[in-house]
Amino acid sequence: MRARPVMLFVCTAALIGACGSTEDESDPWSDGKGDGFGEQRQIDVVMTAPFCDVCTPEDKTVLQARSPVTAKLVAMIDAAQTSIDIANYTFSVRAIEDAILRAKQRGVTVRLAMDASQEMGDTAAVRLRAGGVEVRFVKGGGTPAGLQHAKFMLVDAVSLATGSNNWSSTGTSINEESTIVITSADGDPLVGGFQCHFEAIWAAAPTDAGACSTSEVAFSPSSKPIALIKEEIARSRTSIDVLMHHLVFDDLVKELAKAAERGVKVRVIINAADRAEATGSAWNRLAAAGGTIRYKQTNAAIYQLMHHKLMVVDDRVVVNGSGNWSGSAFFKNFENYVRYRDPRIARPYRALFDRLWLWSLSGASLDAGKTAAQQHADETKVYFGNLHAHFAANASGAALDDGKAIRADAQGVMQPVDVGDTPSDAARYAYEYARDEGQLDFLALSPHTTEDGALEQGDPANMIPAQYEQLSLVASDVTRQSSGMFVALPAMEWSTNSAGNHVNIFGSEALAKVPTGRFDLLYGEHLAGLEKGGEKPLVQLNHPRTFRAAGNTSLNGNWDQVFDVSLRDITNNSDREKKFNDFGLDDFEPMRTQRPRWISGDAMPDRAIVDQTLAAVEAAGRSYVRLFEVLVGRGTEFAGETRENPSLTKDATTGAVTRYTRVHSDWDYYLLKGFETAPTAPHDNHFANWGTGHSSRTAVIATALTEGALLDAIDARSVYASEDEELELRLYADGRVPMGQHLTTRAAAASLSVFLSDADYTGAFEVRVYAAQIGGEAVREVKRVSLAGGQWQSITIDLAAGKQFVYLEVVEPSPDRMAWSAPIWIERL
Repeated sequence: MRARPVMLFVCTAALIGACGSTEDESDPWSDGKGDGFGEQRQIDVVMTAPFCDVCTPEDKTVLQARSPVTAKLVAMIDAAQTSIDIANYTFSVRAIEDAILRAKQRGVTVRLAMDASQEMGDTAAVRLRAGGVEVRFVKGGGTPAGLQHAKFMLVDAVSLATGSNNWSSTGTSINEESTIVITSADGDPLVGGFQCHFEAIWAAAPTDAGACSTSEVAFSPSSKPIALIKEEIARSRTSIDVLMHHLVFDDLVKELAKAAERGVKVRVIINAADRAEATGSAWNRLAAAGGTIRYKQTNAAIYQLMHHKLMVVDDRVVVNGSGNWSGSAFFKNFENYVRYRDPRIARPYRALFDRLWLWSLSGASLDAGKTAAQQHADETKVYFGNLHAHFAANASGAALDDGKAIRADAQGVMQPVDVGDTPSDAARYAYEYARDEGQLDFLALSPHTTEDGALEQGDPANMIPAQYEQLSLVASDVTRQSSGMFVALPAMEWSTNSAGNHVNIFGSEALAKVPTGRFDLLYGEHLAGLEKGGEKPLVQLNHPRTFRAAGNTSLNGNWDQVFDVSLRDITNNSDREKKFNDFGLDDFEPMRTQRPRWISGDAMPDRAIVDQTLAAVEAAGRSYVRLFEVLVGRGTEFAGETRENPSLTKDATTGAVTRYTRVHSDWDYYLLKGFETAPTAPHDNHFANWGTGHSSRTAVIATALTEGALLDAIDARSVYASEDEELELRLYADGRVPMGQHLTTRAAAASLSVFLSDADYTGAFEVRVYAAQIGGEAVREVKRVSLAGGQWQSITIDLAAGKQFVYLEVVEPSPDRMAWSAPIWIERL
């Protein structure tokens, strides 16, 4: 391999301006747009993410052996060609030490700058110095001297690893830590700033450190980090989440309080052992403004810590680095604080914070001895509504959506409904009817949208941007007027049944004017662009039709997949040409190349090709896909206001009742293929009876009845599907992991905590536990129990080794209604 050129940064006081830049009004990136180099950076966020909350020595042994941080750092060192510069505070991992020695032996120039406290005994740094590696033991500034507390590595002057990680046995295993790895190109100002900072550390010149700062990274000892953090707090509009080992700088606590006072949601997590640090007037002001604090429990006996030093602003900007928010970190220590405006970084840190927020406890919960599950259940409520509905909307005779302004009266006769004269009137009518007559807590109107084009009378429904903006305004107004009792959600249903099926998109202000059926463009360009712009779009897979219904032997029909036959045997050309295209299956390799040969009959459908392609589809949509419709809408059948169960069909001749859902067919199939989705119950309503036509509901477990809280809950898959209008279902694993989330465990069994309640039902519930291995052949019922309502009860299930999922199917015998929880994904080590 050709060696990359090495960029040399010599940062003496005289040359400091060539390596870093101070923030001033002439800085083109001081307006918050970044340094302009983001597109050229390859990003890898590596987290310890210990599976244990309060870890044991045995947990530590397992985590050390599988440490992703150690593996990544060793791989970077082993790939080094010319130079490695390392700054760290403590260092004890032998695998990293051995990799450094290998690099030295093959001629790589290695420099290691450690805190002065490491120059003692048999530390890794002392051993490396004895092995010929150039090592310096450095103090920070001030009196008494601060620390060399920066934690980063530069490889070949183009790759950077930086974060909270000490290279210690705890820092790479049981601690909550992270390292961001950036591979860039020559001239990257972020890499250049770190090279400059390393030279200041190497020269033991703390007064030079701050001058290495750029618009996106601040170094200490200096006031630069404080300015960067304050600037980002001041920019916040919706939320600030802080994960901090030590937060003892009152000026920044006051800034957080100011943000909370102007309506920003502020959440802070610190270690439970440091609870006393979160006291005083600044903290009181933050709490009074609505800021919330939780405490992460750890095992002090084995030196476990929540060791992160980061802030996530508006779910899109991350400030992360080596330094706590403390006076010594800012003014005495060598530290780094980096601001990232990249969805590739914001996304995993949002997930990290959400996981630790679930696991951590408030002061009141700690004092009361609650589990994380008990706290979550106490602080959330189940809201019932619908996430897929339509309304009658037209513009100059052309359809914007395909709802009908009619419904059936008590005798079953269709009657016209006056929904108003404009699309906005019709939307308002739908929302208010759902609230007042349907008794829903929320309703999403999801008009159809496809690619741009001239909209003419007779064309299929296709919402236009101007009217979607009006829909959003109407939704906001109805929500405001509902005073916390109802949320009107704007959404959209993209694509067509024939071109890959429909999906609903939530959380976006922009219509998906993406070429019809092009899921590769939807995920890779449209939704990714929205996320980069600060939105958090979420996707629901609508009315799947993967396989023929049981007993159907006909090859014709609109279902998607069929094997062991030639597709040329399908006599209906239209049906044949639509095969193997659901949810983008035909937009990704290898199916994109192979499918034309199947359609023509030149090759037989191949399950392995489908599996490979579904893996690619799942990866492309992983950041956005959260929901999967498992119940049927029957929106063209249930036109009245009788709240019928859409899953049940009564034979007019025999009176026999059959249930049809997509749970154990389509949903199970996609779960087995690795899609992590929660089940929903649509109305897909094409009549003016929102909430009254069906008894089925999508239930969302959220902290409040607001649009933001509902979307956050959907993002967390805190959702279940119910044929009943008010069946409350709660599910947790091991006292801390709610439905929709992940559990990793060394145990051979998991304890499921279940709560069921229905105000209209007093009998026992039949609960069936379904489970399967990811990539397995089938989902199977593994346990069946009878549970009383209104109380917490436990179910213990055995776990196989590897990755699996488990969900509940709940049966309410009278009046024969069912519900399905979101899965919990479990990995048994």
